[in-house]
Amino acid sequence: MDSVKDILKDIKKERELKKEKPFEQEQLFDVDKLETNPKKIFGDKYKYISKEYQVYGLRLSSQLGDRKRTTMYIKWAKEKPRAILETALRFTTDYPNAKDKSRIFMWKVKELEKEYAEKKENVKKEQLH
Repeated sequence: MDSVKDILKDIKKERELKKEKPFEQEQLFDVDKLETNPKKIFGDKYKYISKEYQVYGLRLSSQLGDRKRTTMYIKWAKEKPRAILETALRFTTDYPNAKDKSRIFMWKVKELEKEYAEKKENVKKEQLH
């Protein structure tokens, strides 16, 4: 059994390692074990995918049939609330005969963000009164 002193030393070492790499995002789970591993699905082009939001962005681009803007979808998956993206995707899938699903998706994301901002403003106004 480790002594308290040894445990504290281990904790200090871990903290020092984290301080050396402050901007590195922690990995939630191992992407390699997923059945929908982008490395298996997309081949060598996306072999450096390691984060969950990257997988989600790739999934968005494939469901919308828009491989040109894959990096944009990855960025959105990282920055935008997942609820907005999921709602817009569900809205877009209701148009099976649409020529360009990505345009519908982007329009819906814009509309949902406006609604979200308006709700936030209304809540702030109510809190001030």
